[in-house]
Amino acid sequence: MIAGMKRALLPAVLGAALAAAGCSSAGGSAIRTGPVQLPAYAGPVAIYAMGQPPPGAVDLGVVEVHASQQEGSIDALLPQFVRKVAQIGGNVAVIDGTRARFELAGRSHVETFYYTCGTGATCAGTRVYSTNDEIMTVSMFGRAMTTQLPGASGAPLIPPGPPPPPETAPESAPASESAPLPEAAPDSAAPGDDDSGRRP
Repeated sequence: MIAGMKRALLPAVLGAALAAAGCSSAGGSAIRTGPVQLPAYAGPVAIYAMGQPPPGAVDLGVVEVHASQQEGSIDALLPQFVRKVAQIGGNVAVIDGTRARFELAGRSHVETFYYTCGTGATCAGTRVYSTNDEIMTVSMFGRAMTTQLPGASGAPLIPPGPPPPPETAPESAPASESAPLPEAAPDSAAPGDDDSGRRP
């Protein structure tokens, strides 16, 4: 009887394992935020893991990839990150960082059990109970950049910003404040006021 029960449970276990294998927790996004938009890039992608891009690289957008549990490893996330960078035209992948978060996910667990009932017969029963699973999700985030812009020879890779506002000349001060008034000349002596012209 036990061997028969094992044969009955084996297809159910295999079906659950195959269903779990077909569902992946990996995901991600690449959003264009840069000054230029390029088609998808096909070629080698340089990886800069310290957040410092090469000189002259132009920012194309932000990239994030994530996965949970066994799929959430750096070895699994890095190829996904590079693919997302190439999707928006980048040939430089700049990794700004990685982070991990832990969440509790509740689920209902169904358990089948067997017992002896009646006159030596074997009966099956089920019981349902709730349990919590701790799920770890690892994400990798950074930027997609390029050092290969079409027609960029002789021109700056990054377009210049708006010109600065023109300088305004200082307002001229009123005439009364700009130039001092000339000093008054001393009055000339009136005739007859000279001592030599006085009568004794």
